[in-house]
Amino acid sequence: MKSLLEKYLPVRDAEGAGGGGGAAPAGGGDPAGGAGGAAAAAAAGGSGDPAAAAAAAAAAAAAAAGQPYRPQGLPDTMFGKDDRETMDKMANALTGYRQRDSAVPDKIEAYNAFEIDKAPEAIRPQLQALTKDPLFGAVAKVAMEERIPVATMHKLTTALYAQAAEAGILEAVVDPAAERAALLPEAAKSLPPAQQDAAIDARMQANEDFLKLMIPQGLDKGVAEHGLLMLMDTAQGNQLIEFFASKMTGADRAQPFGGSGAAPAAATARESLRAQLAAPEMQPQHPKFDRAKFDALDEQYKKVVGV
Repeated sequence: MKSLLEKYLPVRDAEGAGGGGGAAPAGGGDPAGGAGGAAAAAAAGGSGDPAAAAAAAAAAAAAAAGQPYRPQGLPDTMFGKDDRETMDKMANALTGYRQRDSAVPDKIEAYNAFEIDKAPEAIRPQLQALTKDPLFGAVAKVAMEERIPVATMHKLTTALYAQAAEAGILEAVVDPAAERAALLPEAAKSLPPAQQDAAIDARMQANEDFLKLMIPQGLDKGVAEHGLLMLMDTAQGNQLIEFFASKMTGADRAQPFGGSGAAPAAATARESLRAQLAAPEMQPQHPKFDRAKFDALDEQYKKVVGV
């Protein structure tokens, strides 16, 4: 019984004086702190995680030295003079991240809602056209995946277009309806809408035919295709083709109906010839290419389109 009592009695000082507590540790340190630091280090060391062990050791060393705790990897901008200031700085940073994330839309269409009236006037048509541009849609998809706020995306896009406009390399937005209306021949202006559309189509088709017929005459195919790509989407581009065609043929190619109000028989013949030209034996790169038949068909085509 005596041994049991002695085991659970408080440790006495050497003088035998009472007091219940053990002797104060050397240096006047906090015994609980020392024990806690040792326990933390032991716990971290037993976890098998070197990073956790290092962090626990750093925390224990900082506590022993009376310095604020600094988590591993914490940037200087978030480290304060004490633990309270460090926590305040980290809370402010987290608030900023939360605010940024809240500005990220959950639908791609949100990136299309530009504030047009606040954008530079020179680029407003281009920004309006972006709502239907599949290229911008692909970029907007990436922006949403990367958690880019709408305001940031709009700022970047506006800056890009503004710089392009200032440099003089920003192309004007093409209005297909307006461009087609500008190509309506004088002779067809009194016709019903359906016939007016047919007249415009015939005029554009004649311009396309002219460039394609120049390929057998020596025009590089790549150059012809480039001309079609760059010129055929505007009225002025079509008019440029017509100017050079008129110089070669002496015909007024802007009046495909000749004022009669109905497509001439040449239009039907041209469709037939175009179909024949698409045949494999009419392609110079095809193994069955027939030069004699090609030349004969080419001559017929020239007579029909007036080249």
